[in-house]
Amino acid sequence: MCRVISYNIHSGVGRDKKQDYKRIGEFLVEQRADIVLLQEMDTRPAHRSIDKDIKDICANNTYKLTASPALFEESGWYGNAVLSRFDVISHDTFKIGHPNRQPRNIQIVKLLTDQGPLTVLNTHFGLKRWERRKQLTALFSYVKKQLQANQTPLLLAGDFNEWQLGSGLFKPLNKLLNQQAFGATFPSVFPLFSLDRAWLTSEITIFQAKKINTQQTKNLSDHLPILIDFELPN
Repeated sequence: MCRVISYNIHSGVGRDKKQDYKRIGEFLVEQRADIVLLQEMDTRPAHRSIDKDIKDICANNTYKLTASPALFEESGWYGNAVLSRFDVISHDTFKIGHPNRQPRNIQIVKLLTDQGPLTVLNTHFGLKRWERRKQLTALFSYVKKQLQANQTPLLLAGDFNEWQLGSGLFKPLNKLLNQQAFGATFPSVFPLFSLDRAWLTSEITIFQAKKINTQQTKNLSDHLPILIDFELPN
């Protein structure tokens, strides 16, 4: 069995206003995560060391970090990242941002798990509804091509920022992949909106899919993390 967590970590800043990647890294180890999809990883503050930020979030080399920056500044970067206990076969970034909006991307990481190869897609959609619709169209097209060209099992997760209840935004994607139900994940202190979501290809066996709603996760970020236990086909 393999465990994946998807988590918008809010630049490592908790509801107590404390910025601390080390406690998030320790939390991920406590949860026995094998793969972690991070959104809002931020190494830009000049008073911190990028190397230390990465060491802390990786829990002293428990994980390997593969970065997919959306923003670069002189002092560091901001965007998506994948942590993994497994070796990385390949990685890429597909840009889905729009002019005059915050840059966004889809991170693609192919991992060699103990059960075989797995393609992981990690993303963080925009705040405007029109922006998300364009990003979903681009994502749908990309996933469709991936499924046609590549038989590797695929997992997609991230923060999709879709606030509207009863939204039909994901109907096209649901025809390609199996969406899991987690319920509301934002804001963490009193969840009202299902912003954090995940989809998997049909050959992956799901054992559980849940949000982690505890006093600890209410404090670590403004989002709750989501967790999936799964098994790849033999």
